[in-house]
Amino acid sequence: MNLAAKQFDLSNARACVQASAVAYHTDTISEPTTDTHCSVCDMSDCIIIAFRGSVSIRNWITDADFKRAWLISKNGGPNCEVHAGFLAAFDAILTRLTGHLASCAVGTRPIFVTGHSLGGALAVLAALELTRQKFNVCQVYTFGQPRVGNRAFKALYESCVETHGQAARATTFRVVYQEDIVARVPHLPAWRDPYCHVGTEIFVSSVDAGDLWIDPPLLRLLISDAWGIWRAWCIRHYAGAIEPMRDHHINNYVVAMSNASEAALPSHPPYTPPS
Repeated sequence: MNLAAKQFDLSNARACVQASAVAYHTDTISEPTTDTHCSVCDMSDCIIIAFRGSVSIRNWITDADFKRAWLISKNGGPNCEVHAGFLAAFDAILTRLTGHLASCAVGTRPIFVTGHSLGGALAVLAALELTRQKFNVCQVYTFGQPRVGNRAFKALYESCVETHGQAARATTFRVVYQEDIVARVPHLPAWRDPYCHVGTEIFVSSVDAGDLWIDPPLLRLLISDAWGIWRAWCIRHYAGAIEPMRDHHINNYVVAMSNASEAALPSHPPYTPPS
């Protein structure tokens, strides 16, 4: 792992996507009642915490019917709200997770937090809570992650995790593979207080030979969103169809990170912490 990385780091992304894939097969901590699982990799110079995604993601997406879920407050002020289901899943293992980290004598070792799908949402909640508990969260890489909270949550997260006393360092990177529809849910949020993504988007283009776009331009995202939403709409009528969920599979993210080239990545502008 590149512990000195201050921007998106391909070697770190590769390690994190591999850890996210492994989390589907092995775990360190689990809670059957909420189907929450995470794997903790204890290395000499750092810790990687990987949250498992849902193994029944098709049912989750179909049953959700793309409507806005209920939100609840989470110790961030009366207006800071997150998805109730994500929060319940994370809270179910929080005490055991922090206890396990204490047993690892983590000290000041950097912690990388990652996850795919639902696991990405849990990774965001974990990064915020672990930072608030003074753990040294170094970077967060999520893959196919749905939105987690509202605007107030985004502001809290970015003021807490993105700054975190690290000068000129970006912390959170959200990788989206082509038209992955899960990265676009919850759909159709209330206009007054919609769900918002946090961190920097890393977009794997479907029209540019899989190139990575760091913080892609709005027009490119609108094209992808329009196509992704159309595919999402189709799943309502063809529940057995594979096509709308194809881009979401963890294997796509593993291959995309493996095939990406450092030389193809654009140079980074100086990072300005959120105000």
